[in-house]
Amino acid sequence: MKFELIHNEASGRLILIFAGWSTGPSFYSHIRHEGWDVAVVHDYSDLSFPLERLDRYHTVALFAWSLGVFAARAVIPDERIALGVAVNGTESPVDDETGIPRAIYDGTLAGLDSRNLMKFRRRMCGPDYGLLQDNFRAEEDDIENLRAQLSLIGNASAMPPSSGLWDRVYISGNDLIFPPEAQQRFWQSHPDSPEIIQIDSPHYIDLLPVINSVLPASGKVGRLFHKALPTYDCEAEAQRETAERLTDFAPLTPLERVVEIGSGSGIFSRLFAGKFHPGSMAFVDLYPLPHYNVAPHEDYHVAEGEDWIRNQAESSPESYDAIVSASALQWFVNPEAFFRNASRLLKPGGILLCSTFLPGNLGELNAVGNRGLLYRSRRRLESMLGRHFSSFSTEQLERVMTFPTPRHTLMHLHHTGVGGGLQSGRPLSQLLSTFPTRLTYRPLLIYAMK
Repeated sequence: MKFELIHNEASGRLILIFAGWSTGPSFYSHIRHEGWDVAVVHDYSDLSFPLERLDRYHTVALFAWSLGVFAARAVIPDERIALGVAVNGTESPVDDETGIPRAIYDGTLAGLDSRNLMKFRRRMCGPDYGLLQDNFRAEEDDIENLRAQLSLIGNASAMPPSSGLWDRVYISGNDLIFPPEAQQRFWQSHPDSPEIIQIDSPHYIDLLPVINSVLPASGKVGRLFHKALPTYDCEAEAQRETAERLTDFAPLTPLERVVEIGSGSGIFSRLFAGKFHPGSMAFVDLYPLPHYNVAPHEDYHVAEGEDWIRNQAESSPESYDAIVSASALQWFVNPEAFFRNASRLLKPGGILLCSTFLPGNLGELNAVGNRGLLYRSRRRLESMLGRHFSSFSTEQLERVMTFPTPRHTLMHLHHTGVGGGLQSGRPLSQLLSTFPTRLTYRPLLIYAMK
């Protein structure tokens, strides 16, 4: 395998792309993402991977396409990945039921030459083939090497399914390489139970829109929520109800030092302080906050919550009695690391009190092409909590909001800042024609003790 760092921002976060067969870095050189390094893995003529190249990163987001799904499963330990997305591939790529049928795969291998490679790529790319000619020319194809890659993967031993590697799967309905029905069969029975998304495209898709939707840029999210501050309190009914339930979810206990992540307009801050009366509170958000005046001593920090908790856990472990957060955890790329660092930062007996959202949250937006924010399942979150806290409890809620018109629904999202996870790419007039008049919020309350 070849590992190539194509964009280096000296970041602690890495977008790790496992390329499809017969593609290399030229297909992904346009992929940039604020605050992330980008690396491409390609050339599967051997299954050796330099895991030490990941050691400098605290967060690795995996995006694997086509035969890259199998290659990533073969060499990447589940625990090294914060988030995994598979596109038009399975972990059993040569299989009559859950992959490319054996006869077709072997036929491609036996007849591989320059002419047949071009035919394959036309089927792979569909209407976009002409737009990708420069990328194909940049590959300088080595037919013998490409044949060796197919041979190795075709003869590879079956592996047990991954456990915790995949969070989301994209399946193209017009895939002429990897049968969509085979992909469905594989992923529907997979132990990871990833979210399965149907898309209308050929086998090849540009990964940049996928990456942008799964990893919302923190700067954009912060700007939208900051803009929504004047309207948030009167519009965020579901979030207010969640904050009220979350406040009551924890038993009353003395708390001197508390940090809140993503405090925003301060709805939860005031409810929490009114019940627990902490002596000191630190507030962390992506943008400057108004002063709440809810504790005798207050500190305010402009930072990403995940980064702030990690840095504090390293520099000042066991220094807080409580870490709290209402309706912010869903924006975190690496909730496992957040739970681990939160446990390190808490004093013995300290508590974590937070809420996030579950799969199906705002599910009505799927109909308008919004396949953005990725929500972890309750089971996955509880598994993470169990590795870092001595005890925990969770509670699932549901709140349905209705609106008189689609425009009112859209304005609700705008006035609460939730648009940071909305990815449609359609003109407003076209968007409103299919926009829903109801939204379902599915929060999960979490209480854990160190």
